[in-house]
Amino acid sequence: MSRSSHTLLALAALVACGSVDQERRSAAVTTTTTTTTSPEARSPARPGRSLSDTERAAMLRALSGESGPVRKVWFAVAAGDAESAALKDAFEGVFKQAGWESATQTVTGIVLKPGLSVLIAADEPPSYVAVAQQALESTGFTFKTGSGYRAYFEERKRTDPKWPGIQLAPDQDFVVVVGPQ
Repeated sequence: MSRSSHTLLALAALVACGSVDQERRSAAVTTTTTTTTSPEARSPARPGRSLSDTERAAMLRALSGESGPVRKVWFAVAAGDAESAALKDAFEGVFKQAGWESATQTVTGIVLKPGLSVLIAADEPPSYVAVAQQALESTGFTFKTGSGYRAYFEERKRTDPKWPGIQLAPDQDFVVVVGPQ
């Protein structure tokens, strides 16, 4: 097994489930295009993660470097997690301000591990993925990153059809997973 496979295996274990029983449950993933739940409709967010003006400016600088035909970011967040959704909204707002499209997957059926992850579909992703990753990493947050996720997901599903990983759409090159604090 290559180093990339080991890294991805460890990352997928960190991102998805909290226990073996939870891993065996099937995950339902709903993909929606950038619909943000109003703050009134969510449970109150516990004090937590947010972006400073300096971090927003650093992200904008990094994102402005991408001039290719694709400028899109995908997020995954657990249903009902107001704090994670608020941080996702903050990241998403900066991407939109920089002219990027966004989409959000609301993940149910699995427990996302705490923290932030970037799951990259290919081992050698397009340049805009690296730009998005640089923008996210220009903040004070730590992101776990794994490449080759699409092949890893497909292999895991072949081995165990009930494995609850985060599925990528055919045109999706990466996903930013915003887990709980």
